[in-house]
Amino acid sequence: MRSNNSELNKLVVASGIALLLFVFSVHKTKAQHHDSTPLSAPGNQIFGAIQETITALEKNPSTDWEQVNLEALRQHLLDMKAFTEEVEVLEKQPIEQGVELRVRPLTERGGTALERVLSMHPMMLNNEKGWTMESEQNNGVWTITCTTPNSEEVPKVRALGYIGLLATGAHHQHHHWMIATGQMAYPQK
Repeated sequence: MRSNNSELNKLVVASGIALLLFVFSVHKTKAQHHDSTPLSAPGNQIFGAIQETITALEKNPSTDWEQVNLEALRQHLLDMKAFTEEVEVLEKQPIEQGVELRVRPLTERGGTALERVLSMHPMMLNNEKGWTMESEQNNGVWTITCTTPNSEEVPKVRALGYIGLLATGAHHQHHHWMIATGQMAYPQK
């Protein structure tokens, strides 16, 4: 009978050690999951931009959470995605001191997004670069011109083309922060 108790004790001790090792392994895995992952991308860029915004809001002790509007930021980022992906560039032609582009939205969201960006971005481009951007819509096709008074910049303006001209400038992140913190209204759908 003693040998049965001895075997039982060994089994209990071995089971206890196995349980402790399992618990330690689970705890270590959770800690690794939280603290050290080789991944940094949160899933997609819109989600990541919002996640980055939340982190910045949480770090800012003066955040007025009653003014925060992440849905407006999401709508703006969806517009950016739409005028990037849902617009077809039909033509790109050099003009004196710049470029003329003809583009057509492929979706309703693309059209709305294009209208919004072309109502705001030209002013920012002029403030930051001194370039003049003008646009007009005719039968669903937008004609966009961009010119520079600096002859040395003409090849750059032409090379940037549609998406390059819209992506140019250091105002995008500031604009996103203003929308997210409720300091700038952004039209909802």
